[in-house]
Amino acid sequence: MSTLSLPPHLIPLLMHIEPLLIPAELYQLGETVTVTVHSSEPLIHIKTIVKECSLAFNFVTADEACTPPTYQIWDQWLAPFAELAELQQKVAANPSFVVCGFPVNDGCVDIWHHQGQARAVYCHHSGASEAQRAMLLVALALDYPLDDALVLARAYARSYHEYSYQDHNQDAQSEPVWPTEAKVFPRALTINHPQIKQLGWLIDGQELAPFAALETRQLGLYAVVDSSDWIKRVLELGVNTTQLRIKNPQTSDLEHQIQCAVTAGESVSAPVFINDYWLLAIKYHAYGVHLGQDDLDSANLVAIQQAGLRLGISTHGYYEILRALEYQPSYIALGHIFATSTKDMPSLPQGVARLALYQKLIGDRVPTVAIGGITIERAAKVWRTGVTGVAVVSAITQAADPAFTITKLHNILVPNVEYVAAGGRNDKHCAL
Repeated sequence: MSTLSLPPHLIPLLMHIEPLLIPAELYQLGETVTVTVHSSEPLIHIKTIVKECSLAFNFVTADEACTPPTYQIWDQWLAPFAELAELQQKVAANPSFVVCGFPVNDGCVDIWHHQGQARAVYCHHSGASEAQRAMLLVALALDYPLDDALVLARAYARSYHEYSYQDHNQDAQSEPVWPTEAKVFPRALTINHPQIKQLGWLIDGQELAPFAALETRQLGLYAVVDSSDWIKRVLELGVNTTQLRIKNPQTSDLEHQIQCAVTAGESVSAPVFINDYWLLAIKYHAYGVHLGQDDLDSANLVAIQQAGLRLGISTHGYYEILRALEYQPSYIALGHIFATSTKDMPSLPQGVARLALYQKLIGDRVPTVAIGGITIERAAKVWRTGVTGVAVVSAITQAADPAFTITKLHNILVPNVEYVAAGGRNDKHCAL
């Protein structure tokens, strides 16, 4: 069970918090959250099974708070406004400093600290401020990381703002309880954002053209294996799309393994993605490359795109999905869905309920692949979320009979004929 404890001056937020907790519990988006009110200090306290943090909105003096808050949220602004680059530098230097709803260029930005840098999202209107605060607190209490909590908060604030201006006597939608529509979500500020220069956000890199599309939107079974021998074996057993994931870059025959994997795919005209090693993937003309979030900062994405390779990007939540969409990749991986022992993960398992929400956000903009702890028993409910591919690792490589497992998974992951007929890739973002 998680707890969210509010100071008395924030009691008005309960009108938003309590309705948000109903769908959160109904759809099992996290542990049950108990809300209390305290009077000892002005800080908000959140305690979950994996973290404990405190927050304050705007300025709190040392005399008012016993200890400094984990996050100091600044969300009230008066002209004249600082330059965005100045706030970017302040947030990069201070992990506790969070900027919400900062007015800029006919819109607003939310900014937070990530590994010595500042990250941000942008949208054209901020929405309702109390709704934004409430969702931020609820999301943190549900163990969403800060970046996802900020994205959800902005999306909910915008949903609530739109609801408030509707004519409720003209078949208007019911009051929003959880943001799901892509149009209310902000966009990540990356080098590919069209207004990056006008906004004054400082970022290195070169704008990218869209990556090459996959031959089919319906990937179905996607095998992730750790050797070229396994690539050959699963291709012979009927798996169409595979990924070579060798974790140790010091592997003595790494280059040979990649070359053999690429050759195996080419021999049967099957897509083989190379995880991480993009230079070798380019050298041997691989079908595609799969990169993690940290790799997006270090890999030469322009070189990968210009070489004609497809690109898959790992994501672990709302912000990373929004960031990945800006690069217009060939597909997006959503994970990890269940607990997995094949890779050390910094995040919690997402679960099927969150996966379904992520898929709804992405829609048909780009193919998606669910990954992480997926077995024969779990594959059907994962597939029903609407993802276009299901990645399997140990369920195949550790199976007593891999051929039987692959056949069973193929039978479960039957393409949705109606979805395929309505397919066709759409690289355009929803207007915000």
